[in-house]
Amino acid sequence: MVLDKVADVIVKTVHCKPEDVTPDAKLETLGIDSLKAITVIFELEEAFDIEIPNDAISSIVTVNDIVEKLEGIHS
Repeated sequence: MVLDKVADVIVKTVHCKPEDVTPDAKLETLGIDSLKAITVIFELEEAFDIEIPNDAISSIVTVNDIVEKLEGIHS
């Protein structure tokens, strides 16, 4: 499941609690600032073997936003 893989990447990258990574969780709340966001995006691209377009990154606010973007790229 995409959400599980996204959650794993976020937990490993920012060292937050797994139970905090819910679809509605805001990245800022998880401790992801603009610098960490770059790292998270890079790790997601590696994990899913994809490239996330730069224009898609600015609209990502929640974990669910990431999942939706990844599902859109995979389809």
